[in-house]
Amino acid sequence: MGDIDFRLRRAGALLAAVAAIGGGVLLGGCGGGGSSTGASSEVSTGAESAKKEAEGGIEAAENGIEQGKKTAEEGLEKGKEQAEKGLEEAKEKLENSKGEGKKSFEEAKEKAEEAVEEAKKKAEELLP
Repeated sequence: MGDIDFRLRRAGALLAAVAAIGGGVLLGGCGGGGSSTGASSEVSTGAESAKKEAEGGIEAAENGIEQGKKTAEEGLEKGKEQAEKGLEEAKEKLENSKGEGKKSFEEAKEKAEEAVEEAKKKAEELLP
């Protein structure tokens, strides 16, 4: 969005400069009052105005670039913090799951051993 704002500001400054110069040329060509010094002073005033407008556009663009850099740096920092937080949470979950998995394995092993013992007893009872 900052790129669009920058382009609009730049286009506005360019349009103002073209309009000022074009107005000065038009006045000079039409002979705006018969005085050549009056027309040339109007052209120089228009050019000066256009120059000020262009300088204002450049300053606005520079401010926009600085703000964009700041915003990007803040976004990178936030992203880095969130990634580190997610990594820590994932490590904790992994550690917890290792303990639970080992416990479940031990329980399953005990149940299997009990089932084997029970099956041996039933087999001994059935055999003469």
